[in-house]
Amino acid sequence: MSLSANIKRLRLEKNMTQEQLATKLGVSAQAVSKWETSETYPDGALLVPLATELDVSLDELFGNDSVSMADISARIIKLIHNTVEKERFNVAREIGWQIERGLFNCRMEIEKKYDPDEIKTQKKSSYILSDNGFTIVSNGKEPFFSVFPEPDEGYGYFLNNIDDLQKIFAALSRADTIKALIYLYHRAQNYVFESSVLAKECGILNDSIGEVLDDLLLLRMIWKQKVTINGEERTLYYSRPRHNLIALFIMAKEIGYKGDYCLQAHVRNTPFISK
Repeated sequence: MSLSANIKRLRLEKNMTQEQLATKLGVSAQAVSKWETSETYPDGALLVPLATELDVSLDELFGNDSVSMADISARIIKLIHNTVEKERFNVAREIGWQIERGLFNCRMEIEKKYDPDEIKTQKKSSYILSDNGFTIVSNGKEPFFSVFPEPDEGYGYFLNNIDDLQKIFAALSRADTIKALIYLYHRAQNYVFESSVLAKECGILNDSIGEVLDDLLLLRMIWKQKVTINGEERTLYYSRPRHNLIALFIMAKEIGYKGDYCLQAHVRNTPFISK
């Protein structure tokens, strides 16, 4: 589509008259009319303001469909940099949602106009599963976007440390360990305590606290140090609440998700773990 046709189309999409666009750009309505009929073209100095008023990039204004990774990378970095800090993670999450729409391929309306409220109103989960990898998207109270490209060796590489994984899940299956985790997540980084304090605060029996501490060390939620206080050797524990366990808990909720999916593509034919 030509520049003139794009200007007219984009102006109409914004329900803007030629006079309104002209006023915003400081030109005459006749000038806009000539742009849209290809009689003349906008001055070079007006191209950026014109694209800004029509809420598009210069590439879209000129109908340039070619996109480079370097260009997208620079634009994403600039977008996040120009966003107020408290909103940056929300913007990153929204970018992830656009990636999900792109991965949905031909089933998605690629030319659909960007809707800034879509990510806020879309409460259903999504997944895309293919022989090249999969995505997991949650749009509930803890919205996240995860993408898992298939490694060259396949997903089965985790079998190399299956014993460690079993120990981690065994630790997380114990009620006393979960109580201790919740207690520590309510505390600041490097919160210092003794085992007796943790046992008392969490209602853990003395004969069980040792196993709980072993679990916390395995999960790398704490580290311990022997110190001498008033000539007496004592063991102190320092908490370091870890974000990856929070991610695991959130992902566990997605495993039990029973609702509808807004985008769902299940086209995988090969097994997840090859022989």
